[in-house]
Amino acid sequence: MKAIAGSATMSRYRAPATLVFGSAIALALLHALDDAFLNRQPGVGADEHALAALMALTLGLAGVIAFPRLRPALRAGIALVFGILALVNGALHIAHIAVEGIAESDLTGGLAAVAGLVLIGLGLSIPWRHRGEGAATRRRRWGYRLVAVLAGMIVVYAFLYPVGFALVQTHAFRQPIGDPPSAAYIPVTFPASDGLKLSGWYRASQNSAAVILVHGGGSDRTGSQEHAELLARHGYGVLLYDSRGRGESEGSANGAGWGWDKDVAGALTFLGERNDVDPDRIGALGLSTGANVLLEVAAERKDLSAVVADGAGMRSCDDFLALGGAAVWLGAPIFCTMFAAQRVFSGSSPGKPLEDLVARIAPTPLLLIAGGRGQFEREFNLIYAKAARDPVELWDLPDVNHTKAINERPAQYEQRVVGFFDRALLTK
Repeated sequence: MKAIAGSATMSRYRAPATLVFGSAIALALLHALDDAFLNRQPGVGADEHALAALMALTLGLAGVIAFPRLRPALRAGIALVFGILALVNGALHIAHIAVEGIAESDLTGGLAAVAGLVLIGLGLSIPWRHRGEGAATRRRRWGYRLVAVLAGMIVVYAFLYPVGFALVQTHAFRQPIGDPPSAAYIPVTFPASDGLKLSGWYRASQNSAAVILVHGGGSDRTGSQEHAELLARHGYGVLLYDSRGRGESEGSANGAGWGWDKDVAGALTFLGERNDVDPDRIGALGLSTGANVLLEVAAERKDLSAVVADGAGMRSCDDFLALGGAAVWLGAPIFCTMFAAQRVFSGSSPGKPLEDLVARIAPTPLLLIAGGRGQFEREFNLIYAKAARDPVELWDLPDVNHTKAINERPAQYEQRVVGFFDRALLTK
């Protein structure tokens, strides 16, 4: 009997569907290991993505072992889950190949995309091939289908969407930077406080004051060019740079901005050593994720003399839970899963809740700009304005899109932002 059982088990592992599943998982794991250890981003240590690689390897091997032992519905489910995640990861590399050609781990990334398509095809084919099995009546078959649809919706809502988004946030490829806005901007490099090499542009100050521009999570230095030009017209020195993992700077991408405080620290040192800048007249303007980062920096350091946080929001599960009410019950499965996945993929963590940090910013002047059409943006900024101590200003713009006040309210934006920096930096 044991021999018969063993033979049956081996036959299940030799079944075509099992072999296809195992081969596709092997390709996806090849990319995970390549991305984590062989073709790392510049400046990234071998241990930074070790946890992500270990989890991928563990889950992949567990899936291969369990696959032939599961009922058809569960086999289809895990094939689809693995397939969608592999396709999302691989698609980022396909997009990079289309923009700049093959580089680093793009080859295995392309193979991961192929593996994802194979797994999705397998997951869709299994229910068709096994339709009607195990259901004695038509009503029961439809009942099983309804349960499968509802379970699939929950998995997509609470796992696939947030984990897929976390993959994009931590694996976004670098866009070409191009030329500076004008000859007045010079290319510069400087180290972050942890030693990563950062690249950017600097335009010299005409009034002894300078402003650091920190872009959003999915952007690079080019995302803050309009703000730099606005400030430069009023005589301010402006430093635009690519945060770690973006543009031409070293490090791994992290759309939540975790670790970017070290980049701002390097920017402060860079400006503090320039002859055209008074170290007591350095301010900063952050957009979206960059705004979140500046709230952290201003709370931890006192060498920033003014901060404009345009579009601050959340960067952790704790930040989201501060909203309270129905939003938490509906959004927690998405956002808390997303941030947990980003911890694994990035090997980093978000730090303290922003509501706690803003209370420690004073006496640094703070201007919060909240567009009402951002994702809970207005609600977060009301929380932060209430938690902050004077001097703090909240510019509430319920009809303005996220970080678009400079385009949708240009005259008011110039008056409000430049006037804020003038008062904080030029009247000392």
